[in-house]
Amino acid sequence: MKIDITRIVVAQFRTMRDNSTQKYSTSDLLVFYGLPVLLGAGGAYYGWKFSTDVLNALLAAFSIFAGLLLNLLILVYTLSSQTEHPAALIKTRMALIKELHDNIAYSILVSIVIVVVTTMTVAYLKMHEKPPEAAFTVWWVTGIVIFLTMNFVLTLLMILKRIYIMLNQTIDK
Repeated sequence: MKIDITRIVVAQFRTMRDNSTQKYSTSDLLVFYGLPVLLGAGGAYYGWKFSTDVLNALLAAFSIFAGLLLNLLILVYTLSSQTEHPAALIKTRMALIKELHDNIAYSILVSIVIVVVTTMTVAYLKMHEKPPEAAFTVWWVTGIVIFLTMNFVLTLLMILKRIYIMLNQTIDK
């Protein structure tokens, strides 16, 4: 199917492996998925709600992030075609580039999901708004938005770290 995204999600989970043992890193899984679940559930439990203004800000931010990350994906593709490194570094560099590619693709996917969820929620809230009171999200939408946002931020930090390592290797060469 043309829109099957399971390969992107599976590839993201593969990057959660410890390179030395090839086993999934429990600590990484807890940080990247457990922590966002806890924060999302906590926000829902404590009654946090988002207004349409907050959702519009998230919508704008994640629309921009999706575009920037698409450009970064093209840059990573360009870097992957460079072969002027010693043979010993090529295998490590290519593994890093593959994981970076997987992380960026996953981040773009999460950005798109956040954009769709916030767009639909803003539309729903605007249709059901009763002036003069502002409309707010329900608990489960709040939880989903918090989970996705935290997961995105953590993945973006991982991307930053990997780009930093890769550029450091290039500069030190």
